[in-house]
Amino acid sequence: MTNMVDIEELLPEVLTRAPSAPHLEALAKIREAAKTLCRRAKLWREEDELVVVSPECEALYASQNARIHRIEWAEMLGYPLTFRDVGWLDMNDPRWRDYTADSERPRFITQLQPNVITVVPKATGALKLRTVLVPSRNALMLPDFLVEDYGEVIGTGAAGLVLSVPNPEVYNPDLAGALLTQFDAEVSRIAASAARPQMNAPRRTRARFF
Repeated sequence: MTNMVDIEELLPEVLTRAPSAPHLEALAKIREAAKTLCRRAKLWREEDELVVVSPECEALYASQNARIHRIEWAEMLGYPLTFRDVGWLDMNDPRWRDYTADSERPRFITQLQPNVITVVPKATGALKLRTVLVPSRNALMLPDFLVEDYGEVIGTGAAGLVLSVPNPEVYNPDLAGALLTQFDAEVSRIAASAARPQMNAPRRTRARFF
C-alpha cells in the first residue's frame, strides 16, 4: 500500500501564492487539483485483494481518502474479469441480476455505486485488482509521492482555484488565470511523460472507466 501523508502538508504551497486563502478553502482546492492531476496523469495505482461476499456478491473498496477512477486489471478464481457498465449488461445479458452465487464462473465486474464492485455472474471469494485512484472529496491524506514529487504543481492549481473564488479577500482573476494556465500545462506534461513508457508495452488488459 502507498504511504499516506496529511493533506495539510500542501498548505504552504497554496499560501505562498494566495496568502489570504482560508485554510478550509485551500484544502478543498488542494483535493480538487490533486484529483485533476491523478485523473489525467493516472499516477496513483494500487494493487489490492478484496473479499466478495454473498448475497449481492459485491466487494467494497473501503477508503476515506480515495475513489476508484479506473480498473486496469481484475481477476477472480483464476479468471480475468472485464469491466462492463450496467447498460451493456442489460443489453447483452438481461438476466445478469438474477444469477445465484457461484452458479457460473465470473466474467465481468460492474459498479452500481462508488467504490463498490459487483461481480457478474455472482461469485464469492478473493477479487484481485489493479486500480487507478483519485483523492476522494473529503480526503484527509494523500499519497506521499504526490506531495513529494508533485506538491508544487498541485499547489499551483489549488492556488489558482482559490483565487478564482469571488471572495473579496482573495479574488484575483488575473493571477488565477495565469496559475491555472501553468497548472494545466504542467499536468499535460506530466500525463504525457507518465504515458510514454507504456506506449510500446504489450497490451495486457482492457481498461474501462467506471
